[in-house]
Amino acid sequence: MRHLIWLISTMMIGVPLASAAPASDSSEDIPDAMQHMVTAPVIDFANLRDPFASYLESVARRGRTALIENQLRLTNRSREKLEDYDLSTLSLVAIFSMGGERVAMVQDSTAKGFIVRRGNYLGKNNGKIEKITDDTVFLVEQVLNPAGEITDRQVSLTMKEVND
Repeated sequence: MRHLIWLISTMMIGVPLASAAPASDSSEDIPDAMQHMVTAPVIDFANLRDPFASYLESVARRGRTALIENQLRLTNRSREKLEDYDLSTLSLVAIFSMGGERVAMVQDSTAKGFIVRRGNYLGKNNGKIEKITDDTVFLVEQVLNPAGEITDRQVSLTMKEVND
C-alpha cells in the first residue's frame, strides 16, 4: 500500500513539473537515441503490389488498361462499320482497281459486301489496311503480347480460290 501511495504522489508531483519545464531547441536536451533516428520511407500504397496476387494477372491487367487507353485515344476518329466484325468472319472476295487505286471487296458471314481501301480500319483490334496486292490485303493490328505490352501484328486476308 505504501508503494501505491508513493507511486500516485510521484505521478501527481511529476506531471505539473514536466509540463512546466521550458522547451529548448538545443540538441543537448534530446536523448542520444533520438538524435540518430531515421525517418521511414514514404510508401506508395496505390501502386503497391499485392504479394498474394498473381504476377501474370497483374501484368495482363496493366496491358489491358494500356490497350483500352490506346483505343480511347483512337476514338477521336469515327469508327467504321467493319470494326465491329471479327477478322475470322470476314472473307476477301475481290481485288480490283478503281480510279488508279487498288480496292478490295470484303464479305461478312451474311454475304454482305463492303469495299475497302488502303487506310480503312477493319476488325476488332484496330486493324488498319496498309497494303493491297493482287490477291492479299495486309493489315496491322494492335494486340497484347505475353508480357502485357501493346505490339503491332501483321495480318493478311487472302482470296480463296473456288473450284467449281
